[in-house]
Amino acid sequence: MVRVVSVLGLVMFSVALLILSLISYVSIKKDFIFTAPKYANAGGPRMYMFHAGFRSQLAMKFLDPAFTSLNTALNENLQESSNWRFNRSAYAELSKEIAQHIDVPHNFTLTKNSVRVGQLMHYDYSSHKYVFSIGENLRSLLPDASPVLNKRYNTCAVVGNSGILTGSRCGPEIDKYDFVFRCNFAPTEVFRRDVGRRTNLTTFNPSILEKYYNNLLTIQDRNNFFLSLKKLDGAILWIPAFFFHTSATVTRTLVDFFVEHKGQLKVQLAWPGNIMQYVNRYWKTKQLSPKRLSTGILMFTLASSLCEQVHLYGFWPFGWDPNTGKELPYHYYDKKGTKFTTKWQESHQLPTEFKLLFKMHADGVLKLSLSHCA
Repeated sequence: MVRVVSVLGLVMFSVALLILSLISYVSIKKDFIFTAPKYANAGGPRMYMFHAGFRSQLAMKFLDPAFTSLNTALNENLQESSNWRFNRSAYAELSKEIAQHIDVPHNFTLTKNSVRVGQLMHYDYSSHKYVFSIGENLRSLLPDASPVLNKRYNTCAVVGNSGILTGSRCGPEIDKYDFVFRCNFAPTEVFRRDVGRRTNLTTFNPSILEKYYNNLLTIQDRNNFFLSLKKLDGAILWIPAFFFHTSATVTRTLVDFFVEHKGQLKVQLAWPGNIMQYVNRYWKTKQLSPKRLSTGILMFTLASSLCEQVHLYGFWPFGWDPNTGKELPYHYYDKKGTKFTTKWQESHQLPTEFKLLFKMHADGVLKLSLSHCA
């Protein structure tokens, strides 16, 4: 009797699992990301919208025969650099479009002359009732002029933090670019073989201070932060302090730290004002309007105004590696065993963003690298 109940339970579980998988499969088919006639070459298999949760990955890997050749399709469309050609005129047109919406050199950072002590700053993603008052300390940290004013670079790399960079060996290639953008103060030293060491600009979300440096509560925390900053060695630290009102307290802690160590660090501080209202407005014209744009596409936006050519690394917002089929963490620096989460996918519309970036790659506007480097 017990054996019969066990068998029935197993059968019911299997049927339920199959139904859930089929539902996912249908939803994936309905809202596709790539179709062979439009994007793939040589009759390559179709690639559909995939949300990196368990259900959709099961549907992708086991229910749709088209995905059995996914690695081949990515090799043909994305990985072989010899198949990619830079479309200089299309890139120039995109840069011109962005420049019409955003004056990047002048909106890149607040400057001493652009604000006054006591001026109230509103937040891009918070209610208008929240404000931050510019104090003397913050104003003293602002540059006299934008560090990217009248600057132009030939080739630039924008390095995202996707787990796809793990084992990529792309570090030496990334370090050869004229200018390297990084996101959210991501660590490089331990991972230099895969992500490189060179950093010309990195964003610094105030929340990083809480998450990785314990809000500078102890001497050891402050020393660790100081040593991390020293490694930047002249790079730009781009601090979006006016995105969310919840970062106000951390911003004050950050300001106090930099005032205390003024002259001891070579890092160039940049504090953007309300640049996101212009960035959001532009990407809405491309049907991309999530709750919040990803840091990666924000860095590409900046790069398009400073660089003659832009290559993207670490832009893969899914929980499996197209090179090996293995599971991936969300970030390359996540602890071993960390499971992929769809939290950021949902808030940033990352699959939709990836679709847009892939199209620009196919059009030769940018190069999207998903392969392991030589």
